[in-house]
Amino acid sequence: MPRTKKDVLKETFGEDFVDLFIKIGKRKIAPKYQFRRLFSELYHCEEYVWRGELEHDSKIEFTHADGRKLPNATIYNQISGPGITFSGGEACQDFKFKSALVCPVEGSDLIYNFVDETSELYYVGSSKLRTIYVRIYDNNTGLNNDRWLVISIE
Repeated sequence: MPRTKKDVLKETFGEDFVDLFIKIGKRKIAPKYQFRRLFSELYHCEEYVWRGELEHDSKIEFTHADGRKLPNATIYNQISGPGITFSGGEACQDFKFKSALVCPVEGSDLIYNFVDETSELYYVGSSKLRTIYVRIYDNNTGLNNDRWLVISIE
């Protein structure tokens, strides 16, 4: 019996699903857009992974199952507000924000994007099957408040 795409994903990423979804354009939140939990040996923390088709110039949102968006645009800590870091050359090229304070880090493949309620994230890479990795950072007080995301893409 041939292996399905679902079988390959289970073998690669396991079945440890989390309350994190990618919303692409006007598509509804659905199980096929749900992230799985991994432990990142590189960053020594939990990381979340999703693999699927992305279309050029699609609006992208990260959400919980109940529709709450990540990052939470109203959360601030002692240092800064909410945002998303693009980590790696592909993420820096394939994602763009509208209405965000965009701060490239000179000499590295990092872009810090400080967001508010009007900010919109777009996938501007070519339409194809992609793997997205997300790490979520909260306030340094230990609160789980979805303040900052770091995303990379393969």
